[in-house]
Amino acid sequence: MALVTLKDIELSYGGDGLFKAMGLRIHRGEKIGLVGPNGCGKTTLLNIIIGAIEPDIGQVRLRKKLRIGHLPQEPDFAGDKTVLEELHSGAEEVLGLQRKIQEAADKVSKLSGSQLNAAMRQYDHLTHEFEQAGGYEYEARIKEIAAGIGISEEHYALHTHQLSGGQLSRLGLAKVLLAGSELLLLDEPTNHLDWEALAWLERFLNNYKGAALIVSHDRFLLDRLATGIVEIGGKKANLFSGNYSNYRREKEKRDLELSRQYQARVEWLERTRDFIARNKDQEGMRKVARGRKKYLERILDENPDFLDKPGHEKEVQFEFAPVESKGKRTGVILSCRNLTKRFDDVTLFENLNLELYSRQRLGVVGPNGTGKTTLLKLALGRDEPSSGTIELDKNLQIGYLDQAGAELKDLNTVLDEITRAAPQASRQQLRSTLGAFLFSGDDVFKKVEDLSGGERNRLALCKLVVGEAQMLVLDEPTNHLDIASTEAFENALLSYTGTVVVVSHDRFFLDKVTDRLLVVGADESGRKAMGKCELVIGSYSRYAELLDQRTTAREKNAKAAGARPKRPKPAKKKKTTPPELRQFNVWTVEKIEDAIISTEQKIAALQEQFGDEKIYKDHTLLAELHKKFDDKKAYLDLLYRAYELKSK
Repeated sequence: MALVTLKDIELSYGGDGLFKAMGLRIHRGEKIGLVGPNGCGKTTLLNIIIGAIEPDIGQVRLRKKLRIGHLPQEPDFAGDKTVLEELHSGAEEVLGLQRKIQEAADKVSKLSGSQLNAAMRQYDHLTHEFEQAGGYEYEARIKEIAAGIGISEEHYALHTHQLSGGQLSRLGLAKVLLAGSELLLLDEPTNHLDWEALAWLERFLNNYKGAALIVSHDRFLLDRLATGIVEIGGKKANLFSGNYSNYRREKEKRDLELSRQYQARVEWLERTRDFIARNKDQEGMRKVARGRKKYLERILDENPDFLDKPGHEKEVQFEFAPVESKGKRTGVILSCRNLTKRFDDVTLFENLNLELYSRQRLGVVGPNGTGKTTLLKLALGRDEPSSGTIELDKNLQIGYLDQAGAELKDLNTVLDEITRAAPQASRQQLRSTLGAFLFSGDDVFKKVEDLSGGERNRLALCKLVVGEAQMLVLDEPTNHLDIASTEAFENALLSYTGTVVVVSHDRFFLDKVTDRLLVVGADESGRKAMGKCELVIGSYSRYAELLDQRTTAREKNAKAAGARPKRPKPAKKKKTTPPELRQFNVWTVEKIEDAIISTEQKIAALQEQFGDEKIYKDHTLLAELHKKFDDKKAYLDLLYRAYELKSK
């Protein structure tokens, strides 16, 4: 039986229909991501499930005695309780059992005979229930969950009215996770979570045995966690099996099919109306024409949405101009040598060594306050290192996007700003480009100071596009962008032929657009550790795998150490190398890294040849090119494996 069943739900606000004949089922163990444009009704749907909103029409069925944990976007607290008191109230079921056990114990001490036996049975039943609910570990569990999402013990004595909005959100999340619910309804649970808390929440939800319905813009979380995605669109809930990436693929197929069906309906309608018009007065065809007309009227009457065009949100669409040949360098374009940066007694980097080559894409990640933005400023020459050097090719044309929006002048209009970035372009060209970024009509005359956060980001991105930069330096470029705009930006970056350095907290974005990561301010477990740096060859998924492997190994070692007494360590086994990797036995890690860089550049060069007309029209040359490309990809895979083996 489903935990939740919604059937034929309809709801209107002020005459506008929000849901129409909407249905949804949630089963035990499912982790469902809930997505859709702003205002489509995601939060309303959660409120319908918990009974806070009654639908106009339809049925809401919940499994009997279903325990639901609901996290709203802005949790509400009375303000008179301390953080610790609120955390304890999140484990109310356990605390209630604890009170009943105490009452039962008091009763046992006062009874005898058959009454005592009955009271003892009740006491045993309660203690068993308490144990099953995790009662003996609940204090440790409170501390574990609170610490996991970023609530330290120094906050315990604070009253909730003393907390910031972010701290209140984390406290609300902790209470929901402590409640021991069978179904979690989470509305943007990753809001206000930092680097470590985000990773912790992901692990918690992966291990959670109950079901969850999660409203989130964190596509990486949904990709790693979701068993299904529900998209609210067209006033209905459309279910896609699998994770977020699968949803995007299937949605594109579905949208294409819906467009084809719509076009087929329009063409059928036009043919039918044309037939009726041509034959309604023709001898011998009047009856047939009248029959067609009645059939058409019945179809339109029974299907009022027959001619509704599939709705698609207007999205940002753009691409970067090709990088000029003069910017296609093969050498090092960014170099760090023993780079050290300190502020007073805080060390951000110490003896950092890094080389970035043309067309490589470096993501810079790490906990808040560890120096990611500072690194970009050092590269751009806007700050000075404490020691060591950082050098950027001075001949490159750089496009810089800062998260504070300082590159935009508040008193300029939108059109002024884009003109400043591309003075050689015509007014018509600039307005056309602005239209692609959803600045149309009088929007182009808005002053920068009057723009929203999302509009400022779109304008800054628009300036990057027209600027024809050979290297992009981006600081949190997806801040304030919705998913549709972020995905348009990702697609543009994928076809961009220059070099990219990007700081971002958006893990899905990093996974798509970067090929290596510099992790700053985190130890090998991903915990904040000022001054630490790690270079990871590969996308963010590769780094997430490394963190998972390290966490699993650490937990396994801790469990083994606690399960049995220490024994003399056996002789260390000699590390065996797979036969296909033995050719790299005498190579150093640095040599393998150089080979990876070189091979990636050769693969990129081969990819460009696929667009050569002489090659794609000659089957023999095309087959040879495919073989070379596949061979290089296979060799690159061996290099990555050898790099991992050498790095252990």
